[in-house]
Amino acid sequence: MIHLSKTQQNKYKQIVEKLQLKKIRLTDIRSIIIKMLLVSDHLTIQEIINNLESEINNINVMSVYNTIDLLLKEHIVFANTFNGKDISYEIAADKSVHLKCDECIKVIHLDDKSIENYHFLELLDLCEKNNIKLTHFKIEGHGYCLECSNKEK
Repeated sequence: MIHLSKTQQNKYKQIVEKLQLKKIRLTDIRSIIIKMLLVSDHLTIQEIINNLESEINNINVMSVYNTIDLLLKEHIVFANTFNGKDISYEIAADKSVHLKCDECIKVIHLDDKSIENYHFLELLDLCEKNNIKLTHFKIEGHGYCLECSNKEK
């Protein structure tokens, strides 16, 4: 059983309402995958399948792939590729900022509300000048975490 915080419960309700408005059925597997992604950032398909095995006895792997495809299509989930090959998934956000250590592959997801102030107005101006209505953005920074930097010395 996946336990959600109050904030996660509210986000879950928003997602369910969005699916209901589009007449998309909330199956058990869809519900569990959404909850899984709410409590754990950056899960790969294999991690989702492994976690599902502890929740459901008989898993249809195609249902997992179809659910992820649906959630991507409905902009409920974002896909991220951090090392050029492994795709991980997370619940979509208006503003998504990740910092990745290129040595140990650690990914830090920034939720800092001040992020939107850094050049956000310039980004909006650029979008407007190019006739694009901005709905969300993703920024990915690469470098070395403190632990990996200290190993190099």
